[in-house]
Amino acid sequence: MHRVLPHGPLVRLDDRLWQVTGSIERLPLPRNMLIYRLDDGGLLVHSAIALDEPGMLALAALGPVEAVVVPNGYHRLDARFYRARFPSARFVGPEGSRKRIEQVVHLDETCEAALPALGVRVHVPDGTRGLELALELPLASGAALVFCDLVFHVPHQPGFGGWVLKNISASTGFFGASRLAKMALVRDKKALAGWLRRMAERDDLRLVAMAHGDAVAEDIPGHLRAAADRL
Repeated sequence: MHRVLPHGPLVRLDDRLWQVTGSIERLPLPRNMLIYRLDDGGLLVHSAIALDEPGMLALAALGPVEAVVVPNGYHRLDARFYRARFPSARFVGPEGSRKRIEQVVHLDETCEAALPALGVRVHVPDGTRGLELALELPLASGAALVFCDLVFHVPHQPGFGGWVLKNISASTGFFGASRLAKMALVRDKKALAGWLRRMAERDDLRLVAMAHGDAVAEDIPGHLRAAADRL
């Protein structure tokens, strides 16, 4: 039986977008699953988190799961659970992480090939290694920009685990790339900073969400520029 770790309820971020915040073992690092309603009424699940049965019923009430995005080679923990639960869903991931993802779960297609047909714009942020992508999801007014591990927005956490997150991985207390993200995902900090600043110039972004931390709906340009400056 698949182990279900503690998690919260589905929280609506927008009329078409929901988030569930779960946990991981050994570190007080929250992880988010995003659920997006596609134009056809089906659901796209980003960075899947196994839910308890009431949670799975709440998910099912939103609509049928049509696509599951495994966003990089590290966010695979509950991918098999979703493959077994939703055998007709298409599983997709970045081309750059396909080999690592498929050590755990088979991908039907890459994000780059599959998601544009579902109305999702796929970004390979400048200066990154292509191991994960930024997804742009249309909303009723504007768009949401979704990251995985490239951008964190996690407040400082308590205890020894919180000390590790703050001082070793440098991944809490700010909006931006952690120390590990800079090492693993970024090849050119200047180029990525330029891309973030170009995103900050857009006037249609209504929400920025990520796999770790609080979604941002206020002063999005300021947050994106702060992330660029941190690089």
